[in-house]
Amino acid sequence: MKPCFCRIILAILVIVFAWWHPEWAKYALTVIGVLLIILSLTTACCCRARLEAKAEPKKE
Repeated sequence: MKPCFCRIILAILVIVFAWWHPEWAKYALTVIGVLLIILSLTTACCCRARLEAKAEPKKE
């Protein structure tokens, strides 16, 4: 299984917002949580397709 950097970034944001307490942190954590739930229900990765597309050599 290849890593999905989108999920890694979201997990880091959860940790940051859990320790840093601005007024809007609970809303940010809710949105991030919903995104993580949606990503966990699908096998798709939002960033992997872009990275693989860049890595493929162009056919001429």
